[in-house]
Amino acid sequence: MSNVELTEKIREYRELKRMAEETLSIADAIADDIKAYMTAAGEDKMIVGEYKLSYMDCIRRDIDKKRLESEYKSIYDSLLKETVYKRFSVA
Repeated sequence: MSNVELTEKIREYRELKRMAEETLSIADAIADDIKAYMTAAGEDKMIVGEYKLSYMDCIRRDIDKKRLESEYKSIYDSLLKETVYKRFSVA
């Protein structure tokens, strides 16, 4: 692939990423409108046409990594897991 072709691919990639971000932003705004409607209606579950909606509190339990590291450093260090991966970026 020539430099000109690669430059064009990068331009196309960046434009598609921009369009995807814009589309996601619009979808998020629509979701916010739906959630606001459900909240105002006092509903956490609804059936609208063929769609089932839910907007409920969820609980997730996580380990407090900062506290674990500060209070139990040797345990924290023994449980650390290292992952190697490649990162792609275009600036």
